[in-house]
Amino acid sequence: MKKKVNSKNNNFLVFEELSWKQIDELPRDKTIFFLNISPMEEHGPHLPVGTDFLTIKESTKQSIKKLSKEKPDLNYVLLPSVPLGFCEFNTDFPGSISTKGRVLKDIVLNIGESLGNYGFKYLVICTFHMAVVHLKAIYAAKNKLESKYDMEIVEPIGPYFYNKESDKREPKLGFDTSKEVHGGFKETSLMRYLYPYLVDESYKKLQNIYRDITPVKSLGKKFKQLGIKEGYIGSPAKSDVDYGRWYFNETVNAITQATINLYEGKKNPELPKKIKTAMKALFWH
Repeated sequence: MKKKVNSKNNNFLVFEELSWKQIDELPRDKTIFFLNISPMEEHGPHLPVGTDFLTIKESTKQSIKKLSKEKPDLNYVLLPSVPLGFCEFNTDFPGSISTKGRVLKDIVLNIGESLGNYGFKYLVICTFHMAVVHLKAIYAAKNKLESKYDMEIVEPIGPYFYNKESDKREPKLGFDTSKEVHGGFKETSLMRYLYPYLVDESYKKLQNIYRDITPVKSLGKKFKQLGIKEGYIGSPAKSDVDYGRWYFNETVNAITQATINLYEGKKNPELPKKIKTAMKALFWH
């Protein structure tokens, strides 16, 4: 294979830079594909609409770099990132582009079917967007692909997020980060670490805003109807670059370990039962 990201990682391949012959030469049992998928979605007045999209792209790239060193006998192919997802609840803000759940499922399914038809076995689906309908679409496609083809597929961040793994290991901060739901402390910290030039300085003066947006309270409602007038929930002003670095590395490690488990045939963490139940109960939008 001649195409590579750099001379140090010649098993880190970029799908759109390869010819069909180069793709066909990849050994089916030693090649892992990575698909990033997250929507353009408002994250308050201080963060870009690509916050989830950019975060998962950087996390996946860094994970592949780690994997290419830890398991250099494998090939890692980064598919083009898909800037789509279900985020209908905050489409009352310009910049949020929501995709219907069924459409999203078909997109993931079609990409996976193409890989499956060519005999490839391994797919890692990476998303930083945790809306239940969004995850339902990904898992519906994942389940269908695994039943139709001899494929092994994992989505690492959903189980990591909903099992509250970061809460178990995060540094002591002196306040409850579980209320930092959207565009608050955690995501502002991440973006200040990853893309400081994209973070508006207004974050320093934003007030702490907390709202309960559990399905029982918010089903069928949009952010502004719930009193979220600026598009964020949490405390951006408390954001910390060191925390952002830690949280980014946590995300990278979650993807890395899930990929290793996938290839080695080990069981990966699953979504908690309550999220699986919610996914089944929610109708497609």
